[in-house]
Amino acid sequence: QDIRHEKFDGFIITGAPIEMLDYEAVSYWPRMREILDWTRTHVHSCFYICWGAMAALWHFHHIQKYTLPTKAFGVYRHKNLEPTSPYLTGFSDDFQFPVSRNAEIQREDILSVPDLRLLVESDFTGPCLVSEPDRRALYMFNHIEYDSLSLKEEYERDCKKNRKTRPPHGYFPGDDIQARPLNRWRANAHLLFGNWINQVYQSVPFKIEDIGV
Repeated sequence: QDIRHEKFDGFIITGAPIEMLDYEAVSYWPRMREILDWTRTHVHSCFYICWGAMAALWHFHHIQKYTLPTKAFGVYRHKNLEPTSPYLTGFSDDFQFPVSRNAEIQREDILSVPDLRLLVESDFTGPCLVSEPDRRALYMFNHIEYDSLSLKEEYERDCKKNRKTRPPHGYFPGDDIQARPLNRWRANAHLLFGNWINQVYQSVPFKIEDIGV
């Protein structure tokens, strides 16, 4: 409530471990919808992450999420589909990102919306990064913000809950859960966030009050 009348250059909406729930079953869904609508008039560029990205695509484009038969969990190879995208400046054709989710957005649904562009995907875990150029929005379904030990801590948390979960794919050296994980995505994470910030400040109106006009 304190900032609802202010305007912002950039805004990040992150995820929550609730992708197994229908959106309408989430207690704060009505408030979430208000915030999403507010970003259209008060924010120049948005970066939606994991459940936040799925929720935004459902709200704005009615793209549904699909529950996975088993959790997508680990570090997976991804493909750069749009090397000329300003958000992927400096990216190789092939790189690795952490994945941890129980649901997915399907590529056919993304491609059916003319306003959306699929930028990054994996042969193993599907779509990863989508842009909406006219709205200067990015939708990231995976977890480039994770630090080196995030997947390890998540795995140990799940094991303590007696969940039948496998160790994260491609994460522990030699698949040895006692080995210290290697961070194979840090550089690309910094690069993507840096590219997004660069695009924000190249395009944001000089007068902040002109955002959303």
